Amino acid sequence: MRSIHLVNPLWDAHGGSERRLTHLYDALKSDAQVRIWSEYAVAEQLRQHFPLRRISPLSGRIPWAGTLVFIGIYYYVGGWIRLVRPRRVVVIYNTFSPPCLEKFIARMKWGGIRNIEWVFASNALRAKSELDGSVQESLINLQEFRPVADVPIKRDRFVIGRLSRDVPEKFHRRDPELFHALAAHGMTVRIQGGTVLESVLGGVPGVELSRVAAVGAAQFLQGLDCFIYRTRDDWFEAHGRVITEAMACGLPVVCGRGGGYEEYISHGKNGFLFDTENEALQIVEKLQDDWDLRTRIGREARKSMEGLQSETSIRSLVDFYLR
Repeated sequence: MRSIHLVNPLWDAHGGSERRLTHLYDALKSDAQVRIWSEYAVAEQLRQHFPLRRISPLSGRIPWAGTLVFIGIYYYVGGWIRLVRPRRVVVIYNTFSPPCLEKFIARMKWGGIRNIEWVFASNALRAKSELDGSVQESLINLQEFRPVADVPIKRDRFVIGRLSRDVPEKFHRRDPELFHALAAHGMTVRIQGGTVLESVLGGVPGVELSRVAAVGAAQFLQGLDCFIYRTRDDWFEAHGRVITEAMACGLPVVCGRGGGYEEYISHGKNGFLFDTENEALQIVEKLQDDWDLRTRIGREARKSMEGLQSETSIRSLVDFYLR
């Protein structure tokens, strides 16, 4: 049985890298001996639900051999890297940061590791990195993230929302203006992970700001009619896991152009892409007024995710790590 070691700081139970790791663990654990490692203080929620090991070279607790998988490149790898003798080293690059990438590669070379198999969160990220490797989607649980009904629920007020980490770079500089306009058009705007916008949107009628994980991600998404997303101009969203989760829930997604998630969205078929606030507002208003359109787009979004996360696709991903 293959020995596979998954390495990440595991700082944030709701972070994209951490969720990629835990879903990868679930996919692999039946076919391999899989261990999860961190050399940092781990989020309590992850410690409670997964069998984690703390890297401790002095105690001899390190991922000695087998396949070593680093999820993300944004953290410092300790001196233990010079002690291990892995059969393979796989690095999942899922957050665009050339400085972090340069430092990570240098650290691997310092540790004597030069033969790295790169995995990218999107084709766009692979192109930006100028490295060779494969592209893998982040696995999601289609049973958890699913539509609540065969057809969209008709509500008194159209509910549009978004979900992200509660940090400035996850929001475009003109998002407050857009959210204010959506609320002014009679919609409810729910932003989980939006307390960073409290100074500009707090108290605005129709806008609801909440902290990260105020409710579970699936529960939050299943209470929406539409999902909207874009980030700051200088932040490249390499994948956008929350977008695929929203699509799996059968939601029409309305996303700003420029992210790796564009690879999953066929404009006007299973979602929408926009360049300006006016375009976004027009799309959302059309979805608000046209229940049949919302139904069709939502069904196509769900179908797209079922294809992306099919048993065949998951088996291919598992086989990659079992090589």
